[in-house]
Amino acid sequence: MKMEAIETKEKKLEEELKSAGCHYGRAKRFTHSSMKQFLLKKNKSNIEFFNLTKTIEGLNQAINFLAELLKGGKIILFVGAKPACEKSIRKIAQEFNMPYVDYKWLGGFLTNFGTIKTRIEYFKELLRKEESGEIENYPPKEKNRIMRELEKMKKIYTGVIHLERLPDALFIVDLNYPSHQTAKAEANKKEIPIVAICGSDNNINGVKVVIPANDKAPSSIDYLINYLIAGIKEKLQENG
Repeated sequence: MKMEAIETKEKKLEEELKSAGCHYGRAKRFTHSSMKQFLLKKNKSNIEFFNLTKTIEGLNQAINFLAELLKGGKIILFVGAKPACEKSIRKIAQEFNMPYVDYKWLGGFLTNFGTIKTRIEYFKELLRKEESGEIENYPPKEKNRIMRELEKMKKIYTGVIHLERLPDALFIVDLNYPSHQTAKAEANKKEIPIVAICGSDNNINGVKVVIPANDKAPSSIDYLINYLIAGIKEKLQENG
């Protein structure tokens, strides 16, 4: 009976994944060789489809890995600097009080973190001046320049304002997104493990935990992120 219950639960999860469009890959001409292991073999369509059993395995591996990091007080940097996943990446990061990048990945964020840290401190100083009203005392031209700079910095640095050191892991949605390719390369260079939601066009070499699924559609990303949040919370509660 226990095995039947597990099979029923997995069947229901597969149906939910399909309803959210998580099983869709890209056209076959875009398929990266490293992703073939996660795709349905017998598929006459021009569009790739994910083997959802592999997707579920990836989700469970990610839940276990991320929950273990959080339990140990480690820092996970959540990266989703493209419109389709901005809200979801903020949601999961804020749920666990972790830093996030939801607007733009700055080149050198990991490999030149000292400089980034200096910019974050400058951002904090401008926020202090805004809150205290000190900026209002500047000449109009200078005030306008600072306010323009501050508004731009809010988009870039708000999610990482409390990041004091390099993260212990990165979570990325869509490794093929241009700036995410840079994030991945920097993490690999600094030997920081990566967990990623990966579409059929992703190069997963150098990725520790792969969640093979549709990384383009908001409905798919939202479902996967919500599943991860619920699963991680459950794991953390199990561990006390």
